[in-house]
Parts: sequence; C-alpha cells; structure tokens
Amino acid sequence: MLSYFALITLVKLSGLLIPFIWYLVVSTRRWRLWGITAVIVLFIVSYVNTYFNLPDLAYPSLIDGWLMWFIGGLIFVAVLRRFVFTHGVVNEGAPSSKDSWLTKLLRQFGITAGWLTKMIGAGVAALVVFFIVGSISSVITQMNPQPSVSSIKTDINNTTDTAPMPVIKDNAEKPVVNAPQTVSTDMNNSLNSFKNSNVYDLNSMRVQMYKGKMVYVAPVAFTGGFWRYLHYQKVPGYFMTNATDKNADPQFVSKPMRYTPSAYFNRDADRRISAHSLGYTMVGNTSQLEVDNNGTPYYVRTLAKPLSYFNRNYDYRHYKVAVLNTVTGKVKVYSPNNVPKFVDVAVSPDLVAKEITMFGKYRHGFWNATSFGGHSDVMKPTEAGTEGGSKLTPYAYKGRIYYFSGMTSINNHQSSVLGYTFVDARTNVMHYYKEHGNVMTPERAISYSQQDINPQDYKGTQPLLYRIAGKPTWVVSMLDRDNNSFMKFVYLKADGNNQSGTYAVGDDANSTLALFEQRTGIKSTAATPKVTGKTISGTVERVVKPDDKQILFILKGDSHVYRMDTTSKSFQPIFQFIQAGDKVSFRATATTKTQLATANVGLDTFRNGSLGK
Repeated sequence: MLSYFALITLVKLSGLLIPFIWYLVVSTRRWRLWGITAVIVLFIVSYVNTYFNLPDLAYPSLIDGWLMWFIGGLIFVAVLRRFVFTHGVVNEGAPSSKDSWLTKLLRQFGITAGWLTKMIGAGVAALVVFFIVGSISSVITQMNPQPSVSSIKTDINNTTDTAPMPVIKDNAEKPVVNAPQTVSTDMNNSLNSFKNSNVYDLNSMRVQMYKGKMVYVAPVAFTGGFWRYLHYQKVPGYFMTNATDKNADPQFVSKPMRYTPSAYFNRDADRRISAHSLGYTMVGNTSQLEVDNNGTPYYVRTLAKPLSYFNRNYDYRHYKVAVLNTVTGKVKVYSPNNVPKFVDVAVSPDLVAKEITMFGKYRHGFWNATSFGGHSDVMKPTEAGTEGGSKLTPYAYKGRIYYFSGMTSINNHQSSVLGYTFVDARTNVMHYYKEHGNVMTPERAISYSQQDINPQDYKGTQPLLYRIAGKPTWVVSMLDRDNNSFMKFVYLKADGNNQSGTYAVGDDANSTLALFEQRTGIKSTAATPKVTGKTISGTVERVVKPDDKQILFILKGDSHVYRMDTTSKSFQPIFQFIQAGDKVSFRATATTKTQLATANVGLDTFRNGSLGK
C-alpha cells in the first residue's frame, strides 16, 4: 500500500517533469544539485500529505494538481533562465533595452524589478490563470446539471398507488420505532458489555437488513488516540439493535476487527479503500459498517465519479462500491450490478441526498430553476429525516432498504407534499411518485405532534409514511428530550391537518393502530386471529385493562401474559368482569421463549364463584 501512495504522489507531481528537465538543461551544476534536492523534499512532503490526508483522487482533482505543477514549474524555470542563468553566470538584473514592457512600466513608478520580484509576479499570474480555469469549471458545473440529472436511474409514476409504502394492517406489520438518537443512547449505555470497554467508543451507525429484519449496526471504535491504538491494535466487535422493537436491547457481537476507520497507518479502513479509489471520490465522512448473514463485519464506501474535468457534477450511474474485510484488510471494488448480496446500502446517503436534490431542482433544466425560468415542477426534499443532511429516512420494504424523502415546493409558505422519492439503497434506482392529494409535509407532522398533540413536551423524530386502509398516514416517534428514550407513537392522517379525529397517540404500535382506526372510522382490514394452541387452565393472579380494546391477565404459577381481544366476535360481555381469583380455562398459543410473551385468548369456559356460576 505504501508503494501505491508513492505512485499516486508521482502522478500528482508528474506535471513537474517537463519543467524539471528544462531546469536541468539551463541550470549550472550547483543549481542542479539544489534542484534535485528540492524535488526530493517536495516528493516527501507530498507523499506524507497524500498518505495521511487522503485527498480527492478523482480525475479532475488530479488534473488540477498536474496543471498547477506544470504551469508553476514552467514559470519558475523561465524566470530563473531569464534573470539568473545566462551562460552559467548570474545576471544581476541590470537595465537592458530588452526588458519587458512590465519591467519598463514598473520602473516608471520607481520600482526595480529584480528576478525575485518578477518570480513573485509570475506566480501571481499563474494563480490568476488557475482562478480563471477554476471559475470556468464552476460555472459549467452550476449551469449544466442536465447530464448529471440524466444519469439518475429514475422510475417516475403519476400516482402513489404502487409506492413502496409499508402497509400497517395487523400485528405482523411494525413501524420503525427506534430512532437513531434512541439507539445511540442505548448503545452507549451498553458499552460495558465487553472487556476494557472504557477505551472504546461508538462509530457511526448504519441501518441494514439482517436475516429479514431491519436493524441498526454500530461498530466500536478506538478512543484516546494513537498510543491507545498501539496498545490494543484491534476493536472487539460491534452492536446490533432491532429497529422495530421498542423493547429491543442492543446486542454486542464479539467480532474482533483490525481494519477500521479509527485504526492508524495501513490498518485505517478509509486509507485502504482510498488506495483503490483512483479516479473516484470517496463519498461521505467515513466508511460504514455492514455485516453479512453470518455476522462477519465489512466496511463499505461509495466511490463517485465526476462527469468530466469541467462538469464536476456526479455521474449517478457509473459509481463503484468498495467493500473492505475488517479481518483480512482485503478490499474489493464492485460495479453497481455486482455488489455482494449482503450489502443493503451500496449508495451512501450523502450521495442519495445530492441525487434527489438535483432531480427536484434541475430535471427540467438549469434555466427553469432560476428566477428567469418558469419554475415548472421545481421541488426540494423535505428536511425531517435522520440521514443525508436530514433529507432522508431509511426504512424497510419487502426485504430492501429504501431512502425516503418527501418532495415539497421551494416556496417556503407551502407545507404540502408534491411527491415522494424512494431510492433503493442497494441499486440506486430512484422511484418518484406524484402526490395529487392534500398531504402535509413531515416537518408539519412533527410540528403538530410536538405542539398540539403532545402535552408531555416530547420531541418528534423520524416521521415515516405508511399506508393504513389505503390512506397515507404519518407515523411519528416521540422521544424524551433528556435521554432520547422512546415514549409514544403518534399516527396522523397525512391529509388530516390535525383536526379532531385524524390522529391517535399510543404507547405501542398495536394499541395506537386500534385507537387510530376507532378515531378515524377506518379499518385496516386485519383479520381476527384464529385462536389455536393447547388448553390452559388456572387461577387468575392479576388483571390489567390498558384500554377498551383488550384485557391482559396472568395466572398463578404462570409468568406468561395472556390477552383477550374485546373487539373479537367471540368475546362475550361476561368476560370483561374477569378478576383475580377467578378460575379460567381457554385455548391459547403460549411461548416459552420469554417471560413476557402475550397470546391472544378466547375463553371456552369461565368459572367465577363470586358471580354465582
């Protein structure tokens, strides 16, 4: 890897080759020695900078560096040849009839232009040239976004009927409850799960699918600097948390990793990936961890490619995905169609955020988005997300991770959604669905949840759009402001404008769904589960009635929690008088996996001595 960075340094300094050869031809022996020494020192300094700072290795940046050294080198040698080297003798800069017009002009103002002054002037002129070239590139990049927008793999739909909105209709469909803030707090509280935990910290989290479930994965990282890294050499593993279970505890997975972003020298994950990124830009602040179905951790990073030297917008079709094995340090770079199956997020949320911003603003061209144009269909992403600069929120749909964002008007006075973008995080295909109804933005949904619906002053986060009974519904997670703990769900009809009967607040997904259906008068078409399992008999120990939809109870000597659905057709009015001491017999499916398992209950017999039966 050291030789690779030496090669990159030579590429960056190759612009000096022709000026240096010219320098060797025109200089004296003594000056040649100084020149060779200067080039060696320059190579060492540039090598150290390239190795440690990992500069952008996309071709436009490399060409910029080449031109800088080429033009600067030519000017430097030209000045030396004109004012220092004359047949091997140093020219003292005496006045001559062959002086340039600039020299004569400066002399009229009493300024004597020696060789050093002219060298500085030439350097300033070179900077002006670089500024002009950079300005041309900046203008072209800004005013010609169409090739970049055209490179986006898009699927545009005029209706939301086929949008990949998860459908909440029964107990099997769970909205994402754990926000990144909650998960991060819980993981930090669990850092004592392994030996010497005081010398480690958490790195950035990534959402992914693991064995069919949406999870958050966060690697452990070195803290305390270089000397602590030298002592331990590797991190012990990573944390994983279920994204849809509010009672989920972070699980520490012991998988020692030597190659991580918090390591140093050749074990730095970003440095190893940079060594395979020639011609591409590493997107994002750092590499992100993903695990395969065996739990083996890998670091993944998106490598983006600018369109050309002058148009530096990204080519969203021809990117690469670098995957680093954290144990062996081996890096493989894949094209979009060959990414390993376990990689759920092949495109960085930072790249997706740029992509949807470009699509919303420039899909009808540059001039349409300016004050001179008609602003036809000009949109911007909403900013209530958890990733990509608050523009994106990830969630799962049919086993895939999508980055979701609502698209709204650039007019800040409007607060309705014009459409939705769903970007497949694995393939980078952007699906756009136009909204024809009156749907509030996620920012507005959070505002309603925090100001009008939420008397406890919780903070709303991670608004996601789900479909309930065919209607788009915002689901907002409410967190405690002090410790980021999940507190409540808020379900809001997307077109409800916070009117009475258009929202529901609850402690869990099921009870909130039931209350939402009751208040809005809609049904999720959920079928009443058929009661199966063995016959269970016993004496009631405790009874709890959390709402008018269910009755919970436990039996003496049985730690399971049993549930009666009061909305079921088989529920009889007499059942609601169940109390401690009653003897009951019913059929239910109970589990032995957890002491807090809840089963749906249908009573076959009901023996209650206090009722005289």
